[in-house]
Amino acid sequence: MKKLCDACPFPENPAKADARLHINSFLIGCLLTVLTLIWTLNPEKIDLIIISQLVLAIPLIFFASLSFSKIGYKKDHKLWDSFGWYTNNIGYLLFLNAVGLMVAFFSFRILALVYFGLVILLSSSYYIINIISQPGTLKEHLSKLILFILILVLLGVVPIIRGIV
Repeated sequence: MKKLCDACPFPENPAKADARLHINSFLIGCLLTVLTLIWTLNPEKIDLIIISQLVLAIPLIFFASLSFSKIGYKKDHKLWDSFGWYTNNIGYLLFLNAVGLMVAFFSFRILALVYFGLVILLSSSYYIINIISQPGTLKEHLSKLILFILILVLLGVVPIIRGIV
C-alpha cells in the first residue's frame, strides 16, 4: 500500500479502520444491552462504580470509532490514530473493569482478582510481544502498558481490595 503521509509511519488503512469499527459497534451494542438489563432488573442493586464505568465506556468507544474511520482515508491521520487509540483503550479498560467489578460485586472477590491478574498478565505479554517484534518502540509500548495497568489497578483492583464494591 502506498504511503501518502510523510508524518505518519503507516499508510491509510481502510481495512484496519473497518475492522475496528465492527468490533467497536459490537462492543457498544453489548454495553447498551448490559445497561438496559441492569436498568430493567434494578439499578439500585448494582454499585455506582460499575454503572459509571459501563456508561463512560460508551462515548469513549464511540469517539474512538469516529477517529478510526478517519484513518481509513485521511492523508494525515497520526492525530486521529493517537486519539482513537487512547479513547478506544480507555473505553475497553472501563469495560474490562466493569466485568471484574461485577464479578466481585456478586461475592466472587477472589475470582475477580484472578480475572484482573489474568488481564494484566495478558496485556503485559501483548506489549512485550509488540516490543520484541518492533525494535525501537520500547518507550512507546512501555508507556502504554503502564497506562493500561494503572487504569486496571486504580479503577478495578483497588475498589475490590478496599471493599468499595
